[in-house]
Order: sequence, then C-alpha cells, then structure tokens
Amino acid sequence: MRTYWGILLSCILLSGCGAETLNAIELRPLSSYRVEQDPEVTLTEQTKEKLLTYCEQRPTDVLPKRRAKVAEVTFRHPLYEALGYKNVKYFAAGEERYLTCANSNQLMERTFAIEPIQEFEALDKERFIESEVVSTIEFDRVEDMKEITSAFKMNDTHEAVIADSAFRYTTPDTGALYVTFETIRNGRTLDPIVEPRLFPFQSGENEGYVFLTKRADNRIALQIGKEPSLKQLVLPSMYEAPYMKVDAKEEELSLEGNHRELMKRIILSEQPIEEDVSEQTSLALSKTYGTVLEIWGHVRRPVPNKMSSRPIDDEMQLAVFESKRDTVWLDGPKTQELFDELSHVPMREKPTDAVNVGQLHLYQELTKQSFDVWKTETELYLIDQKTSRSYELPVNDYFQAN
Repeated sequence: MRTYWGILLSCILLSGCGAETLNAIELRPLSSYRVEQDPEVTLTEQTKEKLLTYCEQRPTDVLPKRRAKVAEVTFRHPLYEALGYKNVKYFAAGEERYLTCANSNQLMERTFAIEPIQEFEALDKERFIESEVVSTIEFDRVEDMKEITSAFKMNDTHEAVIADSAFRYTTPDTGALYVTFETIRNGRTLDPIVEPRLFPFQSGENEGYVFLTKRADNRIALQIGKEPSLKQLVLPSMYEAPYMKVDAKEEELSLEGNHRELMKRIILSEQPIEEDVSEQTSLALSKTYGTVLEIWGHVRRPVPNKMSSRPIDDEMQLAVFESKRDTVWLDGPKTQELFDELSHVPMREKPTDAVNVGQLHLYQELTKQSFDVWKTETELYLIDQKTSRSYELPVNDYFQAN
C-alpha cells in the first residue's frame, strides 16, 4: 500500500497557489488523561479539571521553605507517553496550602497559593508533617566509576568517565541550575564559545549525577541528571587534548543568592599534568598548559508571573490517520512538515460529492485536534470536528492502494 503521508505532504506542498490561506491548527486540551497517583488518593473529575486549570495559568507564588509535600499527581497522555506530562504537587505550610505544576514543556514549576482541596486534606495526618527545606545543592564525590557506568549502561570503549569528575547530587528545592562556561587560553579569557545551559529541577528531593566523559572521538561531554532523563552537552573539538586534569569544586556550590560558583575546571594540555592545580589561578594554568575551561553554576529561582517555555520538541508532536482499513502514524521530521503546512491552508466548503475516508488526529504535547477527512477525485478536505471549519488540500491518489 502506498504510504498515505508521503502523498498527503506532496499534495500540501503543491497547494495554495494564489489563494488566501489560514491556520488550520487549533490544538485543544485532551478530554481524558492517564493519571498516576498514590493509591490513597481518590480525585473527582471536577478536582482533576481544577488541578489542570492551574497548569495553564501564570504562577502567583513561591513555595515557603518550611512545608510538607502531601500528595503528587501526574497526568499523561492515555496512549502516547512521549507527548509529555503535567506533574501536580500539593503542599501544606501551617494553615496555608500550595499547589505546584510542572509541565513537560516548561523550564520551571508554577506555584500557587490555593484553598484546601478536600481529597488531599482527608489523607493521613503524617503527610502534613512539615520540615525545613535546605536551600543548597549537596554534592558527594563518586569514587567508584563503576557506579556511573552501571547506572547509565556506558561502554568504556565508546565513552569513558573522566577521573575526579563524577559527583552524586541532591537538589532539595525548586528552581534550575544555570551553567555557563569560560575559556582561558594562553593567558587570556576568550569570548564565549559554549552556550549556557539550564538544568531545571522540581520541588522535593531530586537526585542525580554530574560527570564528564571522554568519547572515542576524543570529544569531552558534560552529563547531568539521571536515567531516563540524562542531559548531555558535547563540547567543541577545540577542547580536545592528549592530557587533561579536572579540578572539581562542587562541594562549595550553594543555592543561596544569585551569585555564581565555580563547579569545575578542566585543564587541557599537550604535556602531562602531574602537579596539584587547586591553588593556582586559571590564568596561570593556561600560561603553563595552554587551555582551561571553567564550568560555573548558579541557581535560578521560580519567579511569580513569569514562565519559561522550552522549544517544541519533535517527539512531542504526532499525527495519526485512522480509516476503516488501517491506522498510520506519522512521526519524526515529517510531522513538523505537516504541522507547518497546515498552518497556512485555504478554507473552503466540502462539495456534496466528497467521500469520507477517515480521520486525522494531531497531537502536540497534551493537546489534540481532530479532522474528518473527505476526498473527491481531485481534492482533499479536512473538517475540524470542533468548529466544523473546512480546509481544502489538492490531492490525486492519496488513499488509493497499489
């Protein structure tokens, strides 16, 4: 059978010459979710809808340091795990109640002061025991590299953990670790070469690892997180060298304040580095050995009324065509092509001789839009099931089998 999607896309790309076009994409929240929650928690549909409403609002508050995490609920797509999640947590602080929501497409949690929610208030009182949140990232050096290679199923032949670079960390408060890079070479600081990176973490304890690896192609990679969400940054080839030494500073890093702290220094050299470098400045080391890469970190706190979105991930978009004969999934780069082309198509009424051939479902993160698909001998019509708007796409043999 000829692939439906290739025909559809080729037809779209040839359409619309001289015609006024409109955006056919109007994604809407899902009508149902797969809910992950503690067995003791029973939520009504009204409460679920209320929780999800907060996930679309601008944050209004910041969590107090003394608090108790009472419950946690995660909403996912009922079928497609890759389309993301909404993670909601309920907190008690004295008589006050707070709710946080972490959307998979957002960098920071959203926090709200709310009225008590009875389903959570009815839980065991032990859940309401408060504790003081310590605002520091804690680092513990990992001495046995097998702990890293085993946790992340790494093959030393392809990628080896660099000595003295591995730490286990705990982030006990909400926010994100903002990492910047400075390069000192031959006695001077160069213009920025490596783009800054933001590594968000959610409220409550978050454990993970931060370490450096040397790949088979001699490139260095910074890795941070835990399975299955380990983040990797491969450094440019200019940071390759026969010899390197890591001067780690993680134990001194603090979440308090907006100041940054030096996390690591990587000394890269054409000659062995055998001396203790901890007391020497990066400027002096660069004059002796050539290049020093400093890795700095500081914590960004959530700010009320401000949200930071991630770029749309191709894996969080999906298109599915359903007919009486078959179901076809379009993913990967062509999904983005389809979304782009449907954003500017002509709106035209379906003729009476059109035949219904199936349904097209578009997904982006936890939103959905469905079209009824109709076909004539020469045209294709997509009718939005919610608004009944009809969009025209030229087609030849879109649904014909070989």
